[in-house]
Amino acid sequence: MIGHGCVYWNELTTSDLSAAKAFYSDLFGWTYEEIRTPAGPYTLARVPGQTRPVAGLIAWPSDQSGADQWFVYLAVADIDAAVATAAAAGGSVAPIYDVPGVGRFATVVDPTGATCGMVQRIRED
Repeated sequence: MIGHGCVYWNELTTSDLSAAKAFYSDLFGWTYEEIRTPAGPYTLARVPGQTRPVAGLIAWPSDQSGADQWFVYLAVADIDAAVATAAAAGGSVAPIYDVPGVGRFATVVDPTGATCGMVQRIRED
């Protein structure tokens, strides 16, 4: 189990999925598994010998905000409490949303403008 406040997941939105996959494969030896989600295709990155994927990659139009960047998700034990705490501490939080079979998510912006995701898993890893 990944504890409250620890990095849980990293996601790359990229305008050139093929180039990104080649780069990280060369750099880290990652292999890839393409899956279908309700939102569309999604690529899981894996380190050989590990059962849990290490990251997700998503094709993203270069002319849209969020292209070509990594986004981190931090684990939380209780997303409702984490959202309330973030707001009370001066952050802003987007509405919580559910990803079926995965968990409950929210995006938070801290008082300096830095953004990250929070995830409360529905099952343990």
